[in-house]
Amino acid sequence: MKTSNLRFSFLIAIAVLCATTTRSLTLIRAHNVARIPATHERTGTTLVQYDDPYSDFRNARYSNAGLLNERDEVKLGTQLHREVTKKYNLTDVGLDRVERIGQRCARASLRPNMLYRFHVVQSREINGFSLPGGHVYITTALLKLANDNELASVLAHEVGHIVARHSLKTLKQSQDYNDIAKSLGELTGVAGDLARDLGVTLGQMVGAGLLTFHTRDEEREADFLGVRTLPKAGFDPQAMVTMFQKLQHIEEQNSSLLGSLFSDHPDAEERISNTKYEIARMKRR
Repeated sequence: MKTSNLRFSFLIAIAVLCATTTRSLTLIRAHNVARIPATHERTGTTLVQYDDPYSDFRNARYSNAGLLNERDEVKLGTQLHREVTKKYNLTDVGLDRVERIGQRCARASLRPNMLYRFHVVQSREINGFSLPGGHVYITTALLKLANDNELASVLAHEVGHIVARHSLKTLKQSQDYNDIAKSLGELTGVAGDLARDLGVTLGQMVGAGLLTFHTRDEEREADFLGVRTLPKAGFDPQAMVTMFQKLQHIEEQNSSLLGSLFSDHPDAEERISNTKYEIARMKRR
């Protein structure tokens, strides 16, 4: 009798333990599934998770709302370009090539109706930058380094800054913003005290590189917009990877040759990884 009761109690304990274990495993599985972010895809019966470096930019909508209107942005670009010509030596060497490739990237961008102007700066620095109103600048050193597809990747990146209005957002945070906005609104010509005073202020900004400095997130966004523009413009997006690899090699050999385009940017390894991710994603669509 005692043996029978003991056996019965043991069987009940085993049953309770099994039920508890099954419930615990179910809760653990449910918890783990809940922790998987939305950026995942199902392959067969396996749930594969991807870390999306560009998730913040996928649903972005771009406009001048809350910033300078587009007419004043173009005026600003004209004034800034005047100051750039005072600081840098512009050249026609390679300009036809930059114009041809740049306009293809511009037309394929998310802001195709802007009148883009491309310029070449005589410099030993490997650099490029853009300004409001559609102005894009590339150095002669970068032209020598890049093949056409790689040059397109840099130009598409710079057009991306203009699409996302990064410089306008930087300007909005400037203590001179209200005065500049007022002056641009009143500016009707290129001469006069108003234009000269505005030129002094903008000249100081160009000299300090204020409007060509971007945060790392802004650089990531320009990379994202650029790599997605390349195939639409008829260029190989893989060239953005090879361009970063060339820049990475130069940085290791002689970083002084790299201009502000690559200082304070996300590191090359990250940008290469992000670009490869986006190319793979575009191929799956």
